[in-house]
Amino acid sequence: MGGTDGLRTSLAESVVEQLNDWPALRLCRAGCGFGRAFACGGDQILHLHGRDQAELYLTWPYVRRMHKPLRECASVRIRPGSGWVGVWLGGDDDVALLVSLVSIAIKANLATLDTVQPRVGPCSLGYSHLAEQFMPQPPPGRGGLPMTPSGNPVEREEHVMREVTDRLLRRLGGNHQPTQVSQVIDAVYRRFDDRPVRDFVPVLVERFAREKLTPDPPA
Repeated sequence: MGGTDGLRTSLAESVVEQLNDWPALRLCRAGCGFGRAFACGGDQILHLHGRDQAELYLTWPYVRRMHKPLRECASVRIRPGSGWVGVWLGGDDDVALLVSLVSIAIKANLATLDTVQPRVGPCSLGYSHLAEQFMPQPPPGRGGLPMTPSGNPVEREEHVMREVTDRLLRRLGGNHQPTQVSQVIDAVYRRFDDRPVRDFVPVLVERFAREKLTPDPPA
């Protein structure tokens, strides 16, 4: 993929070119403040973060239905309990995969327009405290912007996990880099991907992550 203009020759730009004429989609600025997005039915369902990162809102029922094949894709990352999936664009095959998943996401999201299901929650960049360094405005729930958990269990879990991350960063930041704390939390969190009961997941994640990051006391 040659050329001097990195953005125009990026894989993300290839995605934009393929989706820009789809009648169900509208190109816009990503609501998280970083990159571009495609909206469907009033809600943003695809975020393109930079040249090789994408977040797609498949809806949680479809993520559960497609859980096994999605997990088998090395370029796809599932967010536990969320309808968002991350897609790493490492080549043309990943672009084709993302475009195929977008067609599924359109169907899934249009099917919920006339229901009482909650609106699309934030993408991973939108709820991550680490993303603040890339964003012109702080994400909801930080910097004085209110974020109240709704009746949506996915949003509630995201809210609590965000509090867990902030709490561990404050307590352990003196001994560990923020990225290291975040990586440990993420690794522990992913151990609970298949747990259908989510009520105590944040509590367990905080406990196990703290144990991993706290050095053993001297003998």
